[in-house]
Amino acid sequence: MRQRMIRLLIYLAIVLLMANISPIIDSFLHPDIPYLNSEHLLVGSITAGITALLLSLLISHANRMTSVAHELSRLNKSLREQTSRDSLTGLYNHRYFQEMLRHEFLLAQRHRSELSCMMLDLDLFKEVNDTCGHPFGDLVLKGTAEQILHEARATDTVARYGGEEFAILLPNTDLEGATRIAQRIRARAQEYIHQDKDAAMRVTISIGLASNRAHAPQRPEELLAFADLALYHAKKTGRNKVTSYSELVAATPP
Repeated sequence: MRQRMIRLLIYLAIVLLMANISPIIDSFLHPDIPYLNSEHLLVGSITAGITALLLSLLISHANRMTSVAHELSRLNKSLREQTSRDSLTGLYNHRYFQEMLRHEFLLAQRHRSELSCMMLDLDLFKEVNDTCGHPFGDLVLKGTAEQILHEARATDTVARYGGEEFAILLPNTDLEGATRIAQRIRARAQEYIHQDKDAAMRVTISIGLASNRAHAPQRPEELLAFADLALYHAKKTGRNKVTSYSELVAATPP
């Protein structure tokens, strides 16, 4: 509203300026016309000068307003980015992941597209902290986040879900495609050596998968719960493996 008002004032100022400049121009073009050489010329000159000054001030104010609006937009974007990120790993945080889960689930329903969800958990992470200390544990979390990001795609939402647990949303990805990505993440994590000046070790990762087409969740929370149950099954049956919700269902007695 304020920007529109400023534009309107600038427009009116330009109209007024042109109206008062016209007699001055005519006085040079037609010096024989009496009224153009009288007080009309003086009034027109003064009015034109005041209008030109007003126009200059309005344009300057409009430019400042535009600059302030751009800066506020940049700061708001930066603030949203900060509040959606995990401070340790730089991945998206739990709250943002939940927002994207609901968004992507509804989007997949609307377009009848594939959506897979992946839950990941570091194996025996408590032993890492107990043996090497929490600073090394933080190093392992950051290193794992980097390995996950290396295999994830730009369209995926990768988050630190909490503690040593991570989560990934994979839009337009069926269970088979999600399994391939999960296996690459698992293999990469298995080979990566986390180290500082005092310690070095490999830490494996277990992964649970669920997909909207393969497992027909009715709600976004259910898709996540299926992936979490599959993760628990992977941990329970040996760790350092990828398990889908389908495998859990097949292994569950009727």
